[in-house]
Amino acid sequence: MPQREKHSRRSQSSRVPEDTGASHSLVLERLAEAFSEDVIDELREQTGYNPRKRVATAFRLMLVCVEACLSGKTLGFASIRAFFVKRFGSIRPRAFQLRFKSEEAVAFFRAALDRLVADVTSEFAPALTGALAGFDDVHVYDGSGQRAPVRGRKNRLKATTPESAGSKWVVGYSLRSGIAIEAIAGEGTTAEIPMWKKLVPHLRRNVLYLLDLGFYCRYVYEEASRTGSHVLMRLKADEENLRKKLRVVTAIENGRPAKLRCSYTVSSYLRRAERFQHREIDLRVDWGFGPDRLNLRVVGLRRNQKWFLYLTTVSREQMSVQMIAETYRLRWLIEFLFREWKQETDWGRSATADRNALEALTYASLIAHVLVRSMRIAAAYRHQIPLDALRPLACMHVARAFSSELVSALLAGDEQQWRRFAEQMLSAIRELAHEPKSSRSRQRIASNLGALGG
Repeated sequence: MPQREKHSRRSQSSRVPEDTGASHSLVLERLAEAFSEDVIDELREQTGYNPRKRVATAFRLMLVCVEACLSGKTLGFASIRAFFVKRFGSIRPRAFQLRFKSEEAVAFFRAALDRLVADVTSEFAPALTGALAGFDDVHVYDGSGQRAPVRGRKNRLKATTPESAGSKWVVGYSLRSGIAIEAIAGEGTTAEIPMWKKLVPHLRRNVLYLLDLGFYCRYVYEEASRTGSHVLMRLKADEENLRKKLRVVTAIENGRPAKLRCSYTVSSYLRRAERFQHREIDLRVDWGFGPDRLNLRVVGLRRNQKWFLYLTTVSREQMSVQMIAETYRLRWLIEFLFREWKQETDWGRSATADRNALEALTYASLIAHVLVRSMRIAAAYRHQIPLDALRPLACMHVARAFSSELVSALLAGDEQQWRRFAEQMLSAIRELAHEPKSSRSRQRIASNLGALGG
């Protein structure tokens, strides 16, 4: 039986999270702690944000932003201020807006996102299984645009066309937890590689990074070799210069070792493979010479008279050619995540032209996303069902219906009240988001490979 089919037929019980230590009670406890007034005040002091305690405290502002984002409102002052007035009474528009128009506000909301991710996702997400079991996690990074009012061009929000304004976000998505773990913003015209280097200064050991063509550079593979991490990326179709630089060391054609009678580059080897009508190639290649030489792997599949090539550090012992191609398809999960954000939380546009406010409010929307996906993990533990059987979009719909009660429970700061509400919401997630049997029309590539969170 092919290895891919063997992994896809794993029993459902093997994918059910084990409620040992990382139970739903601990997840709920960490969530309550992360959104407690003491923790938020600690983050406020560390970032220098909102030093004066009046009506619009950091604690209230964060939870009001979460409620507005879960309700699907535009990232703008009018809608968020309406939620604030409903709960805490009147506040002048300018005073409310100034709470977000500072670098300290951006630092505060980003620190809150990092704290929430570290407290929940890193410890309680179920381990990868199947073909991905050899990795600690699979991280997908990609960029997405965000529109802003045209006047934002004067505030470092330039876009690709003169008549528009906006920002570009590079987001990291964990397939183990199904949660966006980090993000960074820049001008709409900024290249993705510099932003990614700033967001991820060092790759994490034994983590597989799936990147699209916009992140292509030698630095990524050098960093992976240095840190013991792994990278999987498509080779550009028009990258002829690089194909000539990659020198073939060994080759496996259609599952059998090939005898190379002369030296080849990837470009010349492809001509040989086409001549012999090979459908699948697996190459060990060298990139560079001397101490700077990188030993990598090029995998290729020929479909419809076209080669699909992948450059990776993953060894042949870890993944076959077919598995490499299947794993790269998981990169599309972050595109589905962007679509969910833009359709359900109006993440793709901002009503403010101030760069600091735009970034602060967007980080607040990511905090709302982490909260919902953390409740999804808690529901999987609570009801002992596979995490991938809880549809993320349906969990978002449940959170929208419970958004007011959810924020009220966190604002109260009462442990028993939070527990009572959380149990009610987890039951709703099980009833509305649980899909015991996947649809035949929608393939679950992530589940088959063992990325339960994706």
